[in-house]
Amino acid sequence: MGRRRSQSAADRAADELGDLLTLTPWWVGPVIALGAVLSLRFILPPLIALAGEPIGTIFSSVCRQVAPLGGVAVLVIWGIAEVKKFSRRRLLDTRSDLESLRALTWQQFEQLVGESLRRRGYVVQETGGGGADGGVDLRLHREGKTTLVQCKQWRSWKLGVKVVREMFGVMASEAATAGIIVTVGQFTRDAKQFANGKPLELIDGPALLELVKDVQARSHEPGFAIAEATTTTPEQSPPVSFNSPQCPKCGSPMVLRTARKGSNAGSQFFGCSQFPGCRGIVNLESTK
Repeated sequence: MGRRRSQSAADRAADELGDLLTLTPWWVGPVIALGAVLSLRFILPPLIALAGEPIGTIFSSVCRQVAPLGGVAVLVIWGIAEVKKFSRRRLLDTRSDLESLRALTWQQFEQLVGESLRRRGYVVQETGGGGADGGVDLRLHREGKTTLVQCKQWRSWKLGVKVVREMFGVMASEAATAGIIVTVGQFTRDAKQFANGKPLELIDGPALLELVKDVQARSHEPGFAIAEATTTTPEQSPPVSFNSPQCPKCGSPMVLRTARKGSNAGSQFFGCSQFPGCRGIVNLESTK
């Protein structure tokens, strides 16, 4: 989220706390609020009073008086964070086809991509790259690795190799483990060729829709819990496949999927991102 330079220290602290609470389970907010009240009421006043100065006595009294207000302030920030989390989940759960993805604003598009990846087990930091299609929009964290994500809400354009090259350069400058570029449109052949063999994942419209449907389906599975500030092993939630092969039929990037029916139910394979237009398949074992 972009910050205004004129913000006071208190405003910046409130914004940082709000960002933190969007990454954590719901119960963290009330716990922090309780901790703030106890600290201001019972812990800080005796410590300040130890100074023995008259000013210390005044500050000690002020801390006790503002303790309830501190707790209320944290709860307000927590409530706003919970509303944001709810709106992102609803935004994702109401998408059903490519047209519903194209209808999103660029802010909503970033939120949808972030929520999709959050449900795949990543801790997602929304950076607010500076406006539509500007900079790195998301940073993913999992198992000590960082992945940069750029969201391109271009409804009819094809993304060329320039965008991919620039992203690869940003990855190098920030020493990121991998990168993802997401669009509702398509990528040119040159862009796909440049990304091939690099820790770069190109997710076009059909592949994004497949990802959205996958996490929607997982949300209804028994025992599913949305990952919030936690790590998830690949066995629990398959990660986006950064080194996915190209489709042997059409050359498009492939997506890691899990068979849900038949004798191979539960096994993973690479399926073409252009499905159902293309039904190319690559066995996971053949890529190892």
